[in-house]
Amino acid sequence: MKKISLIFVFLVFCGFVNHKYYVSTSLFSFNDSNAIEITIRVFKDDLNSLFEKQYSDQYKLSSDLNSPIIQSLISSYLEDNIGVYFDNIKYQPNFLGSEDKNDLIICYLEIEKIPISDSIKIENNILFDLFLDQKNIIHVKKNNEKQSFILTKESSQYNLDI
Repeated sequence: MKKISLIFVFLVFCGFVNHKYYVSTSLFSFNDSNAIEITIRVFKDDLNSLFEKQYSDQYKLSSDLNSPIIQSLISSYLEDNIGVYFDNIKYQPNFLGSEDKNDLIICYLEIEKIPISDSIKIENNILFDLFLDQKNIIHVKKNNEKQSFILTKESSQYNLDI
């Protein structure tokens, strides 16, 4: 009877083990001035893990996420891992800055003077090089209509009509 009780207690406690989810969210919002405003939310600890792994020399210089060095690393990383295409031409977002809010780092980017197009291809490879089960949730908002989808390491691009 003791053995069965111990097994039962073990199974109950195993069900309460924390499971870490690796998720980012991005909003691509078309505005009236022919631009796309991009807001990317990433968990602070995930971004810290990335910087410690990929940029350890520079990261050790400053752990202040608002320092020019860290802002430059964030900008460079996003430039390498976010793609927005119209008619198969890549438009590079301009990094405007980031802020630290609770457990999140919120990054702001913008693409000005976008072409008139009926479709867009979005590529988001954020944190795929660090976490195999990373998921990037993408929201696209244009003319009060919102479309959403999830990108994974196996499927990091999405084409949609806008």
